[in-house]
Amino acid sequence: MPLTHSHRPVTQSVTTAAQSRSEDQVHRLRQYLATMSVRTVCFVLAIVTDGWVRWVFAAAAILLPFFAVVAANAVAPRIRGRVRPVVPVRDDTPQITDRFHPDDPAR
Repeated sequence: MPLTHSHRPVTQSVTTAAQSRSEDQVHRLRQYLATMSVRTVCFVLAIVTDGWVRWVFAAAAILLPFFAVVAANAVAPRIRGRVRPVVPVRDDTPQITDRFHPDDPAR
């Protein structure tokens, strides 16, 4: 187990663990659905509005799928070495229970 400058073992923290793949996938799916919902609203507004605003909504409705797919396929990188395994260490410190044994004939 790695030691720090104070010679205490470095413990594994739950906050250093990476997000699970299923949680990452759910997050990307929700982000994609939100973007596609905005695209649908842009289509409706492109039909309802008039003038230059119509073309802004039409352009947004055309371009949003590209950005939604790119964002949905952007998987968060998993950094190697960020999560260290916890290695069990034998503690040779005498314990109170080591002094008394029920089968001890000296008692």
